[in-house]
Amino acid sequence: MGGGRNIRSTALLALILANTLFAQAVTASAGDIYDSQILQRMQFSSTQRPKVRSIIQKSDREMYAIFRKHGINPSAKPDFDKLQSASRELQAMETREKREMKKILTASQYKTYLKILQDTAARVIKATRQNP
Repeated sequence: MGGGRNIRSTALLALILANTLFAQAVTASAGDIYDSQILQRMQFSSTQRPKVRSIIQKSDREMYAIFRKHGINPSAKPDFDKLQSASRELQAMETREKREMKKILTASQYKTYLKILQDTAARVIKATRQNP
């Protein structure tokens, strides 16, 4: 039973991490497991793009502050224990980000945004299970 709980916990933390790491879409390299490439993969209007970029930049600053506080290296394999220690803060940032994005995006865009984040979460989950 504990194994299932650990998998669910890992999945939840990975989803939180992937959602908060949406901010890396602007700065991450193409091979980065956390890179959702939202700006490259989605079509935004000329009025949406600067707003989305602003949200990304704000999340980026918050995320790196949380990472520094909890000793998380975004370039390294995801560390479950460190992510768990940061989960409340990351989840609060994710909630804020999604709320702001929902105000800007159309319903269809928001659905695409969430799907991209899910795909990113799947990559993070896979990375937590792989040997270094």
